[in-house]
Amino acid sequence: MANVLDVIARGEDLLARAFLASCAALVFVAAVSRAFGAPVLWAIDVAMLLFIWCSFFGADAALRKKQHIIIDIVVRLFPQKVQRALLITHWTVMIVFLLTLVVLGAELTMLNVQRPMGDTEISYAYVTAAVPAGSFLMALTAMRQLVEFWRDPALAFGEGESVL
Repeated sequence: MANVLDVIARGEDLLARAFLASCAALVFVAAVSRAFGAPVLWAIDVAMLLFIWCSFFGADAALRKKQHIIIDIVVRLFPQKVQRALLITHWTVMIVFLLTLVVLGAELTMLNVQRPMGDTEISYAYVTAAVPAGSFLMALTAMRQLVEFWRDPALAFGEGESVL
């Protein structure tokens, strides 16, 4: 299972980079074409689509690399057993929240299938689909981290780097 998740993570990172580069290129093309009096109207809409997907992929990458902001000053005051219980609760609540976003995001996506995106004929569902897809990927990451944490009883905040 770990190998499958690693392959997904590599693919996600590649897509995020490609989407960000494409987003920047499209915004540049839109600006230059507007300056020459021939605006490319669809470029900003597609750039927005790519940016939202890049944002969700980036959020999962940050979660995977434990780079999200955490305020742990109070948690570190507790004994290790309490820290572990709080961290398990944290991951559980996070997973439930993300899975809720998957369900609600899928419903939102289905509601937007017929809605066109801005000046394009592209369905707005492609934009809203980033919510359930990205939330599902983050839920997988959080589940993996919870399992790793659960299996290693020595993990807690301690003095070093955060376990989140």
